[in-house]
Amino acid sequence: MSRFATSMKSALRAPARRLVAWVRAPFASLYRVAAAVLAAGAVCLALPPWVGLLLFAPVAAVVGVKVAHAVRAVTSLCYVGVAENREGHPSLDVRRDLLQRSRALGAASVAAGVAVLLAVRAALAVFPGLAEDGVLAPYLAFTAVLLGGFLLFYTLALRFDSSVLRGLTSIAVTLPVFFIVVAVASILLSWAMDVLAGLGVPAEGLLQGGFAWLYEMQRLLGAAVGYFLKQDTLIVGVSIVAAALLLLLYTYSVPLYWLRSVSRWLKGIGVAAAAFGAAVIVFAGVWLADVQHLAEQGAAGHLGAGLDAGVASSQAQAIAQYRSDDLVALIKAFVLPYTVGVFVANGVVAWRKGRAKQTADGILDGFAAAGHVDEAALSGQRKRYLYCGGSPTLWDIALRSIGHDVPLPHPFAPRKLTLKERLTGVLEDPPPERAPEQPPEQPPDPPAEQPAAPPLSSASSGLPDEVGMHADFKADHAEGRTKRNEPRRALR
Repeated sequence: MSRFATSMKSALRAPARRLVAWVRAPFASLYRVAAAVLAAGAVCLALPPWVGLLLFAPVAAVVGVKVAHAVRAVTSLCYVGVAENREGHPSLDVRRDLLQRSRALGAASVAAGVAVLLAVRAALAVFPGLAEDGVLAPYLAFTAVLLGGFLLFYTLALRFDSSVLRGLTSIAVTLPVFFIVVAVASILLSWAMDVLAGLGVPAEGLLQGGFAWLYEMQRLLGAAVGYFLKQDTLIVGVSIVAAALLLLLYTYSVPLYWLRSVSRWLKGIGVAAAAFGAAVIVFAGVWLADVQHLAEQGAAGHLGAGLDAGVASSQAQAIAQYRSDDLVALIKAFVLPYTVGVFVANGVVAWRKGRAKQTADGILDGFAAAGHVDEAALSGQRKRYLYCGGSPTLWDIALRSIGHDVPLPHPFAPRKLTLKERLTGVLEDPPPERAPEQPPEQPPDPPAEQPAAPPLSSASSGLPDEVGMHADFKADHAEGRTKRNEPRRALR
């Protein structure tokens, strides 16, 4: 029995070590982890509800621990590097950091989504009345679609470091806007299929078969937008809370080097929401006719084959009974989630910027208080300082003030600040100095006739050698001065 136990332990020890090493290692790929989790979820969905949930729990726990290790490494700036550009200025290298963030977020989203689906399935098996009601399921589906779309855009924005995807992540925090994004994507896809069909490539089957999930997404989002068009109080209230929470999550979790771009997007969304809400009060009557006409075109299938005509028809029927006051109330309900969400998100951005500045200033204050630096920790402190938005110029000044050997910039000379430097407060390196242009060579002027002077050699005059040497030095000095004046005479 002891031999059998020993053999079992030795057989399980190697897989356990490999599993621990995999959990502690950084994410090498998102697709492999997502495919493994989805495969495990599919197997668990084929089992009885509670059995599948219990079997998937260890998989979710392992993925969660790996994500926790990745988040710990990301917060410790293990994947952020410092590189020198051509001018010698330090800059952050954040490519690996963004990849790890996107892979960790994607893996956590897939594992959490499968776990929630299995948990809801187990709960419905215990309480079948919730499924028969037909009230809870639509709201859960709406929430899942909204959260899934937001996390999808967020993961893609981290993966490709795209400013446009950051904007879509900031916008897709309400179901109506997410429905508009899906509808526009469907229209563009149908136009692309029309172009392929014009080139002789059969594309209708690809649109109907390969993108069938797009129609299901439209139906689900269309039902949610139908509730919103009816101005259901619960849907409008959930939209406000969801927009505020998602923008809070977004602005709290983005890296610090994204805060400036995210802040610009939030300000633009706030201005657009305010302008849109004010304009609809003035142009409600004109806009109502245009909106009804657009809905009728969508219902007739004139906008594109990728837009489900049944969904567009139901929206057109809801808007057909609208009056100007109804449209104004709808736009107010549409704008209010962004107004509240942007207000909350701007507060989080300002708080994070303030904390980052405190961290950067605290590093420099630590140098001043200690009077020396720890060479072993200096590179990590520099990386943290730059990550928090610190100025490289102030970093060099702080190190020079305590006697640390920091090379001076070239050229290092006092100069007047430019207008841009005075307005922004950011010093810029002066352009490199050009070598002065040499004047064209001209023949030197003939030397003027000088009266013959007696030789000043020490041998002929009988003077000491030192006196003769001084005389020769004076003659050479006069000759050098004449040669230095030759270009000036040439210019004259």
